[in-house]
Order: sequence, then structure tokens, then C-alpha cells
Amino acid sequence: MNDYKVVRIVELVYKETLWRLPIVVQICMLRSGSWRDTELALPARIMGHSRFNTYINGTFNWLACDFGSRMINEIMILSFHMSDEVFETIKIPFFLWEGHDVSLALWNESFALIRSPFKRRGIRPPSTPTYFEIWAMNQSRLEEAWVKQVAVGPIAGVERPVAILGIDKLFLESGEGELISCDLRTQEIRNHQIYGGIHSMQVGIYNESLTSVE
Repeated sequence: MNDYKVVRIVELVYKETLWRLPIVVQICMLRSGSWRDTELALPARIMGHSRFNTYINGTFNWLACDFGSRMINEIMILSFHMSDEVFETIKIPFFLWEGHDVSLALWNESFALIRSPFKRRGIRPPSTPTYFEIWAMNQSRLEEAWVKQVAVGPIAGVERPVAILGIDKLFLESGEGELISCDLRTQEIRNHQIYGGIHSMQVGIYNESLTSVE
């Protein structure tokens, strides 16, 4: 029977002083059911949880920034190799994220960035049209390796992307918390009339499995 590995990155912050304890990387093998601390040093600060599936070629990946700096000087992909239990970083060119909101995703079995013009909550009305671009990285991992695959929009009333299905469909969250989708070939927009909490909606891709979910 195959075993499963779970990685947990723990950072504790004292509420009163905002003093942070050193980050600890912990690993659990589900057969044993117990956590073990590692001596791994986290080379970059993770920028929130991943909204998209970012597991590829035995690595789990996050969008991350320079560690220990309040100013974002550089954005990168932080990868954790599940078998070797080591971290790796891949720099993302400045022109891709400067002035934009970016999300890490997968596109045709490659890393991809979904980007849209940066906006601050409360400054730009939710109904303001915006566009989204999907840029994918080829295997060379050089700056010129990033290629724009598709552009969508402008679309009015869209808040953020939440999932990609294959290379044909992009799921988005509206400013009212509704799930909508865009056909990337025809740019047809569909309202699904499914609502969730604004800025908290997630979409998962279901795959059949022999592993019980109970």
C-alpha cells in the first residue's frame, strides 16, 4: 500500500508584539500518523495559500517573495521536492508581476501565472472591467521562457481567478461572490449561480481515487 506525505509550514506570531518565532517545516507520513520536525530553512516567504492545483513532477509549489523584507523586491516560485525533502526557488521576471496581481497555477503541465492589473480593495469599484492573462513557463526556466498563452477580457464585475480546467476554461469569482467561467477559446462567459463568501471561494478538480475519503 502506498503511503502519503503531508508537509506543514508553521510560523507562530505573538499577537501583542508581532514577534515571530522561527519557521518550522514539519512532515507527516500518514501511515505513522505523527509529525516530525525538520532542519529545513525556508528560503522565501509564502504569499498566502495556493488557490490552484500546483503539484507537478513530484513537487508542491507556492508563490513566494524575498524572505525577511517588508517590501517585495522579488517574486518567485517556491518548490518543495516531496521525495528528497528539499526546497528550490525559481525567479519570476519583474515585468510579469510589476503592477499586477498574480496567481500561480499549472498550464499544460507547466508553471503558469495568471495576472491582472493590481487593484486595492475599496479604491476601484467591483464593476470596473478588468482583463486576465495566462503566461506559461517552458522547461528552460530562463526569463524569456515565459510566454503569454491567452488573454481574457475586459470583463466587468470580476474579482479574481479561482481555477483552470485544462487549457479551455478559467473559473472566476465575481465581486458578489458568484462563480463564473470563461471559455478560453471562445471567451464566452457563463454565470453558474453558485455563491460563496467573497475572497474565500475555491474550486477543486475532482479525480476518482481508490483511497477512501472517510
